[in-house]
Order: sequence, then C-alpha cells, then structure tokens
Amino acid sequence: MTKQVDVICGDCREIVPTVGRFDFVFADPPALDNGQGAVPTAEYDSFTREWMKLCWRACSGILAAHGDDNLAESCLVAARRLKMRRIGWINWAYKPKQGDGKAWPDARRHCLIFARGDSPTWNPAAVCRQTELGRIRLPGTIWGGECDGPHWGRIIANSYERWEKSRGQLPEVYLARLIGAYTAPGARVLDPFAGSGTTAVVAQELGRECVTIDQSNDACEKVRRRLLVGALRDIGNHEIARCRR
Repeated sequence: MTKQVDVICGDCREIVPTVGRFDFVFADPPALDNGQGAVPTAEYDSFTREWMKLCWRACSGILAAHGDDNLAESCLVAARRLKMRRIGWINWAYKPKQGDGKAWPDARRHCLIFARGDSPTWNPAAVCRQTELGRIRLPGTIWGGECDGPHWGRIIANSYERWEKSRGQLPEVYLARLIGAYTAPGARVLDPFAGSGTTAVVAQELGRECVTIDQSNDACEKVRRRLLVGALRDIGNHEIARCRR
C-alpha cells in the first residue's frame, strides 16, 4: 500500500462490493486461451457477467473492459443484460506476432468503454496537444499508430517498461490516456485484475487514488515493488497522445 494505492490480494468478486465507489474502472481479466481458435465458454461468459455486474455497481462514471476477441464478445453480451451504455470502442493495434500461417496473426486488443449516467468525466485536453489554432485534435479509435508516437507497442522481453517478466503487461501511455481523459485529479480508480500493476502505477503518477486486486500473492507483491519505482515514462504531460497537427 502507498499513499494513494491500495493493493489487495483476493478474489475481486468478494472484494469489490466492500471497497466503495469508483470514478473509473479498468478491467483486463485473464484471457480464455492464448492459442488460436478458442471461443467463449459458458463458464467464461458466467465469470464475465459476474465481475462486470459487481464492478458496474461500484462504478459511478466509466468502466473500460480491455481484452481479446473473446473478452469483447463476452462483455457485449453481459453489457446488454446489465443495460450498460457503451460510449466507445477502442482498438489498440501493435506489431503482430509471427503467425503459424493458418490465420491472421493477432495484432490488436479491444477496449470497450461504458458510461454510467449522462455526464461522465470527459477531459480530452488532458491527453492531447492543441493545434496552432488552439483546437484539440483527438486520436481516433485506433490507438498505437504512427500519430501516437513511441511507447505504444506490446511490452515484450526486451522492453524498457517490462517489469519482472510480467506477461500481458500494458504500456503506461495506454492507461495514462484512459485515466487522463475519463477522470480528474483525486478521482478513485479500480482495477479488479491487477496483473503487473500498470493501472496502479499510472494512477499513482497522475494523482488518482486506486484500489487494485489480484488473487495471486506473488502478483500483489510485484505490484507493490513496482509502485515504489513508479512510472518509467513521462506520462504527466500532453505527450500521452502526441497527435500530429
């Protein structure tokens, strides 16, 4: 635990109902399968509905669900049942892995964005530069392209940001854009699947309170160590989006 971030070890389905309300929820749940051709199962869909329902109850602003095609498919079904209002669908594009020749190589992740209420926080000026005419040029719904600048690729073994051999680690700029646009300083952020701790580190850097949860004791200790080091990128300025004029 740091001044602003609380790392809790346990099942998010048991913990989320006990930790209050949040302005922003970012969820990157475990993938169903790292291989090609997997489809959502009834068990996976049930798990998705359960955590989404609990996180939605705890959300007073924005819920963003990040993941692969299976996650997107499962989340959309759950969101319709929960009558969640989707306001955005981001695709994070990155250099694909070498494929096996049997299918298109995986080169994207989805981020489905849902809003509770009619006036969620929306602060694009916090993550975009202005043009010479004083206008804001927003990035589109495809993130990670040339106009976004560096540091948007996958975090792999030799990446500067790689933290203690974490798998599935997200770039700091990715979380910084989401948190910067959808929250104000001092807001509360929830990440029910802590993983490598990128959400927590970025929230700390940007002056947001954060609760992050993971079932693994090792993962929680890894996040606590990472919080002591802090963010490795300069994410506290408009370089987050670096849109071209």
